[in-house]
Amino acid sequence: MEESSKVNNIFQIDYKVYLLYILRYWYLLILGLGVGVAYAYYQVRYTQSTYDTNARMLVKDEYSSWGQEYFLPGMELVSSRNRLVNEIGIIKSFTLMYRVADRLDWEFSYFKIGTIKTTEMYPTPAFKVEIQNDIPPKEKYFVEFTSNNKFKINSDFDALGESDEITIGESFYLGKSQIKIQKVFANLTGKESYSFQYNNKDDLARQFQSSIQINVETPESSILTLSQGSRNPDKSIDLLNTLIDTYIDWGIEQNNKIASNTIQFVDAQLKVIADSLVKTEYRFEQFQKKNIKDRIFLQGNYDKSNILNVLELEELLSDRSIQRGYYSALLKALEDSEFTSFPSSAVFGFSDISINDQIIKLLQVISEREELSYQYKNDNELLMRKSEEVKVQKNRVKRIASSSMNQVNRMMDSLKTVIKSEEDKVLMIPREEREYLNLRRENKLLSDLYTFLLNKRSEASIAKASNAPKAQVLDYASPYSVKFTGPKQTSIYSYATILGIFIPSIIILLFYLFNNRIIDPSDINRITTIPVLGSIALKSNLQNNLIVESNLKSIVSESFRSIRTNINFMASGKEKLRILVTSSIGGEGKTFTSINLASIFAASGKRTIILGADMRKPKIFQDFDLNNDVGLSSYLINKCEFEQAIQNTHIKNLDLMSSGPIPPNPAELIEGARMKELMDKLNDLYDVIMIDSPPLGLVTDALLLKKYSDVNIYIVRHNYTKQTYIQNIERLHSEGVIENIGIVVNAIKQTKGMGYSYNGLYGYGYGYGYGYGYGYGYGYYSEDSKNK
Repeated sequence: MEESSKVNNIFQIDYKVYLLYILRYWYLLILGLGVGVAYAYYQVRYTQSTYDTNARMLVKDEYSSWGQEYFLPGMELVSSRNRLVNEIGIIKSFTLMYRVADRLDWEFSYFKIGTIKTTEMYPTPAFKVEIQNDIPPKEKYFVEFTSNNKFKINSDFDALGESDEITIGESFYLGKSQIKIQKVFANLTGKESYSFQYNNKDDLARQFQSSIQINVETPESSILTLSQGSRNPDKSIDLLNTLIDTYIDWGIEQNNKIASNTIQFVDAQLKVIADSLVKTEYRFEQFQKKNIKDRIFLQGNYDKSNILNVLELEELLSDRSIQRGYYSALLKALEDSEFTSFPSSAVFGFSDISINDQIIKLLQVISEREELSYQYKNDNELLMRKSEEVKVQKNRVKRIASSSMNQVNRMMDSLKTVIKSEEDKVLMIPREEREYLNLRRENKLLSDLYTFLLNKRSEASIAKASNAPKAQVLDYASPYSVKFTGPKQTSIYSYATILGIFIPSIIILLFYLFNNRIIDPSDINRITTIPVLGSIALKSNLQNNLIVESNLKSIVSESFRSIRTNINFMASGKEKLRILVTSSIGGEGKTFTSINLASIFAASGKRTIILGADMRKPKIFQDFDLNNDVGLSSYLINKCEFEQAIQNTHIKNLDLMSSGPIPPNPAELIEGARMKELMDKLNDLYDVIMIDSPPLGLVTDALLLKKYSDVNIYIVRHNYTKQTYIQNIERLHSEGVIENIGIVVNAIKQTKGMGYSYNGLYGYGYGYGYGYGYGYGYGYYSEDSKNK
């Protein structure tokens, strides 16, 4: 269970080791911090400042206007029910924003180009562009004034110097548009560079829609706060104030539409009635002059009830005449393509709910089409469908109005028939008096109708004059309502510092996670349960492998003594030891460890022999200045005697049996009976047998030799051996293929003041491995000589 846990924890992070990695790569942190601070300085120094500008207004909500229509006659024409959410939608609508863009008249935007940043010149640019015909392209143009009266212009800034000079005030073409540039500043000498760009009103309206924020000040109030964030507060002030004024004017205009249409309708009716009234009054006046002497007959005692009935019927006929005039005016208005509003029938003393509802629906569809027309071209499918919907709704209103007018005409015909019948009953009255009564009756009806229409016109005029705006300005945008929003130096430097440390830390973490070599002690501990017998710190400038023999009190010698002590614990106190030294691949220090560990055993008085079992690549004899003419391979194929294969070294108590000539079948020789015979003889003669075997990861020779060993040493070279090799040896160990094995870490770099370390990382000497973990041994030792 413990071994499985070790393997599963390979990819876990050891924060102590990660901290050591950070200490190793400290220069990355310094570099990241420096870059972050430099970037923050650049942002603070060269980023244009941004500001937030706001204005406040009180919108008339749906309750504030209730009852005002009852204060003066006709106020129902301009009274409306407003909902705050709808008013916010109106303010942010494309239609209203387009009106704002049209009122601001920002045809061009002007910029001054600096070395690092470009600044918009507003409200006073250094020059102005005047359009003489057609609309110029939307692309940006660059201008450079070569003198006080000449300039160069080009759409490519880099090609500006190659452009022809143009005199200020002289007309020239941009595409199909003819324009000219006029000075605003008195002096434009030098090499200042500018740019300008044409602003399409549609684009400006969409920019306004996206940039302006509208918020309700508190949930219970109807106070709206309009704000915009920009780099030019003067421009935001003008925009917000223009938006507020445009919204108020639009509200008044919308409320006045019905009153204006009512006045227009009444004026048309008054004109017709006035002509008839003048004619009637003239006839009545002439009749009176002619019969002035006979006025006494008007005092007659005839029955006047029939005449009164006729007068009442004609009043009804007059009312129906107003209805017919209303429907007639509506039908005429519907023929106009600019139809946008029409008064309700209730304004003229009668109610037609069906026609009123259809007019409301028609006006709503027309409003939707008008808004879409600002966003899309005429051939857009959505706009075409909406136009068709307007056409259908107009036809529906026309059918209803025509039907209603036909019905009114039939009612008028019926009334005329009844009036004619009643008039026949008064034929008994003398002719002069009957004529007098008819003239007076006709004059009174026209006069009453004329008075009625005058009253309606007066009411509509009063309503229009009394129309209050839909909103009240509380605070116009001004320099006092501008707030600086950035760049904020504290935040920028804080973020840059955090990123300057965080990014290198992530890079170091990736170094740690994707490292596949043995760098730190924890790299071994995470992978395997095999004990570490010790570590060997070496310098990279060694001239030969025999470093223990030259200085028995060096740090390296003490490291080998520590390893020797731990090997004795692993061997359970055996008097004679057979030690197998192997590794995964070549170059990890297997031969180096065998030679020096054997020298340490020999120095302790034990008779020691090194058996060069690496018959595939023999080289151990070179370190002792011996030959390889005969050796292990010679003995195993029975080409020499036992004594002939053994060579004495210059080190006391240390002999060598080199590998001998390279055989074609080293594995078969190791498996032979003569190998066992050799090991028995060596065991009788020597206290310690150091078997220098081939790399375990390349050939099977080491596995064949393990049956002759008491202790197996696996060499790991710092920053060289891959972690996958140790995983392989851990698998063999966990499966019982190799037992009684320990690890020796070779070639650890030494750092002054920090003890032994892996590649400069603070660490320890691996003397804890097996048994009690004796450190570096005992006694005194001296430092290695710097250069041999």
